[in-house]
Amino acid sequence: MQSRLRQPSKLVAEINMVPFTDVVLVLLVIFMVTTPFLFQGSFQVKLPKVAAPSPNLPETIVISVAPGDKVFLNDKEVAMGDLSNQLKALVQQKPTAIVMINADKTVTHGTVSDVMSQAYLAGVTKLGIAVELNGQNNASAQPSTVK
Repeated sequence: MQSRLRQPSKLVAEINMVPFTDVVLVLLVIFMVTTPFLFQGSFQVKLPKVAAPSPNLPETIVISVAPGDKVFLNDKEVAMGDLSNQLKALVQQKPTAIVMINADKTVTHGTVSDVMSQAYLAGVTKLGIAVELNGQNNASAQPSTVK
């Protein structure tokens, strides 16, 4: 009488590659879809030249931003942290004055944004940016109202 004992089965030492392939393909699709969004902001912006004449402006308070992020308020150097307080005092003395930002073209956009933010915190409601007129050495500005 032979007993029907089963012999122990051998272990299968194979890795199933189908789930691994599925995961890799899903990751590939995700990277292909998201990569264009990472590089959208890497294009050059060419700003238009200004040909408008200088408007007649009332009293102005001038904030100059020089290379190296040096900030001047009416030709006196000011630390960025003190700009808001000193500008607030000037705006209280001259409530109808327009604040002009005169930034060098090599100054970063972030620095000009910081200056604009400090002006907003000081209660400035009329803000302009000085530009060079097309083909002239005169500076002009176009005021805008901060809301």
